Amino acid sequence: KIVDDWTDWKKWINNHGGIGVSPEKSWESWWEKEHEHLLYSGVRGIVAEILLALRFFIYQYGLVYHLNITNNKSFLVYGVSWLVIILILCLMKAVSAGRRRLSADYQLLFRLVKGFIFITFLAIFVTLIVLPHMTLRDVIVCILAFMPTGWGLLLIAQACKPVIKRAGFWGSVETLARGYEIIMGLLLFTPVAFLAWFPFVSEFQTRMLFNQAFSRGLQISRILGGQRKGPHSSNNNE
Repeated sequence: KIVDDWTDWKKWINNHGGIGVSPEKSWESWWEKEHEHLLYSGVRGIVAEILLALRFFIYQYGLVYHLNITNNKSFLVYGVSWLVIILILCLMKAVSAGRRRLSADYQLLFRLVKGFIFITFLAIFVTLIVLPHMTLRDVIVCILAFMPTGWGLLLIAQACKPVIKRAGFWGSVETLARGYEIIMGLLLFTPVAFLAWFPFVSEFQTRMLFNQAFSRGLQISRILGGQRKGPHSSNNNE
């Protein structure tokens, strides 16, 4: 059942939306429907949406100063964190554009480019661990800081959809949103799939559900039996 659910979810997340495609059949249609109300919110609604999205940037500002590799508390550290975010977004844009242009005719070249990007990120990560003594706690803090920042940028892009579309960045916004949905799907499916590997979990679940249903049915049968017992007992007394 979990494999079937995973297959259906992958089809849903990868299906393209459009006219006539329901949100139950495509993630793209569901996502467009989720922020469709912003098109009719007016200027005040859009400004309010942008101001509410700024809370994620404040969250990032508070976390970047808890890194062990940042000894000083200057505002430059916050600026460097934004440079890292912009670099990641530019790389995502480059990979997305390369997938559209190179994956069909130059598949080997596209794989080499992706491999080079992965090796570069790995080298930077190792360098940060060796030279500034970056710890596992720093890695977790960076994830907790940058993930909400990307979500805040995504909310602002949804609020400014006409401007983003005219600038030609709406495809990148959609790719970023799909990436967040994939991460959430993996976080939900992984523990469920892990528990499904063990047979005692399903047996325990079956026993628990059966016991609840059995006890509930037993209580109902007692109530019904008590109601039926009254007339019979009165007839016997007569």
